[in-house]
Amino acid sequence: MTIVRTEANDFAERPTRGVASQDGGISGHLHNTGQFLVFRADREAKIRVNITGGPLAYHYQFEEIYIHYGMDDGHGSEHRINNYAFPAEIQVYGFNAELYHNMSEAQHKSQGLVAISLMVQLGETLNPELQIITSVFNKVVYRGDTAPVRYLSLKSLLPDTTGYMTYEGSTTHPGCWETAVWLILNKPIYITARELYALRKLMQGPSSTPKAPLGNNSRPLQGLHYRTVRTNIDFAKVMLRCDYITRYFVRRM
Repeated sequence: MTIVRTEANDFAERPTRGVASQDGGISGHLHNTGQFLVFRADREAKIRVNITGGPLAYHYQFEEIYIHYGMDDGHGSEHRINNYAFPAEIQVYGFNAELYHNMSEAQHKSQGLVAISLMVQLGETLNPELQIITSVFNKVVYRGDTAPVRYLSLKSLLPDTTGYMTYEGSTTHPGCWETAVWLILNKPIYITARELYALRKLMQGPSSTPKAPLGNNSRPLQGLHYRTVRTNIDFAKVMLRCDYITRYFVRRM
């Protein structure tokens, strides 16, 4: 989905209270499914991590993370902002723990899921929590490979922002259930060229028949289809600040 700034309706809303984990984070496994790279929390050792606040009327329990990325820096994210695509997008999924017992039940039901979209931008400094995931890329090169991931803090994975855009839509992986409340955070997290290169070395097939690279695994761009996109971002203030910065640096050059 591409979101144009002028299509987002302003609304007064409390910021997301975000996620809160205990005992240093979540343990789970990273899976190469042959179509996606997915982190799933270990059920037997799962710490209850709630996602609350913002536009969410319920408490959602963290379940899994999907990583979508392109084979070049101009493609990869499933959401575009003013038609700008990021090289990757991380999607954090949770299920409605107040109404449903688990992800399998919730994904078919109204208000069943929350999906937090983190845009991933190329930078010189890697997000420390993202590094916990990227450090095992070499262990999930082929379809069916899994690797343990220990003490991942969702709170630290998120960018330092309270601004977001939100809409009700579908999941982007097979099933495409129209049961998700999406939150697209207005700041990216960063990945280095080295880690992005390692990500692009992952393959769709097993080691015996690797087939094609796992990248370019985003759903084709979808239209809004009359969905309402809301935001708590004050674009007037953002534009004023950008204008001030532009004029300041123009004078100094």
